[in-house]
Amino acid sequence: MDYPDLIGFVPSALSAVASIAAAVAAFGSLRVSRESKRVAEQGALAVHHGPASKALSDALGVVALKSEVFSRLAFDVWSQWAREIEKYDCRAAGGSDPRPLRHVLANGSEMLERHATEHGKNYRHAHRPIYSIIRSGMGETSDAEYRRLLKKADGTYHDFEAVFGSPRVDREISSSQAFRWAYYQLTHRVTNDDWREIWAKAWREGGWLKRYCDEFAQLEPVLRRAQKTLKAEKAKLQHSVFPLDTNDSLNLKYSRALGTLEGLIEVGELDLWEGFIDEPHNDDLVPLVLYSMGVARFAFSAIESLAYEF
Repeated sequence: MDYPDLIGFVPSALSAVASIAAAVAAFGSLRVSRESKRVAEQGALAVHHGPASKALSDALGVVALKSEVFSRLAFDVWSQWAREIEKYDCRAAGGSDPRPLRHVLANGSEMLERHATEHGKNYRHAHRPIYSIIRSGMGETSDAEYRRLLKKADGTYHDFEAVFGSPRVDREISSSQAFRWAYYQLTHRVTNDDWREIWAKAWREGGWLKRYCDEFAQLEPVLRRAQKTLKAEKAKLQHSVFPLDTNDSLNLKYSRALGTLEGLIEVGELDLWEGFIDEPHNDDLVPLVLYSMGVARFAFSAIESLAYEF
């Protein structure tokens, strides 16, 4: 290359480098601008949604405080009542080496609660699946089915789901072999007369379910006030510059909190037991006890889950 050509090339090269540098600078400026805009939007969201965030924290804080006694009692209904029922156990009727009756009650009722909430993911729609064993019953039962299940489960100490598989969420739990095995164990190891005595005693003054209902009656207005407050805050933002659904984190907290409150109110309402407290049919006795323990477990779990939302 001769000198004139080289002299002509240098300005062109420098111009290209300058263009590239300008493009990089422009890109960097755009990125900074976008980041600044994002930070500004987040700041605006935080300011705009500050009152809603505080309302959520305050409402759930009151629920946590007011539900302490009820929550402890709900857990005891699930765990300690089972220990009392165990004294009625005729263990030899459950196979060669059956699990303790309190384990059967805890496993069966916890299975019901997990099935109704899809393993704790959704408390809002738990009412129908948890109540299904009362509404629809356990279906047809037979000694032949019991013997088939006994042959597979006898002598095992795992949870019943580990032996038979977990209940399918798209079917009623009464069709699940694991849950049916728990039901069969309870019907074979405790007589109908004893189940009737267990049920009647739970509803007497000072009994487990009477105490549960009395405590829930005091908590229910607190739950409804919290629900009303959160709905009002959400509605207040609906037609504002930044509706609640523009804030993914806070919107999710509101959705979970409202769903859990709705589930607690619906599942815990006292009228679910009406018609069964006095003189229930023999076929309903075991499902009623499992249902009641499942409801207590549900209530405890739901209140625990609310603690993570504020």
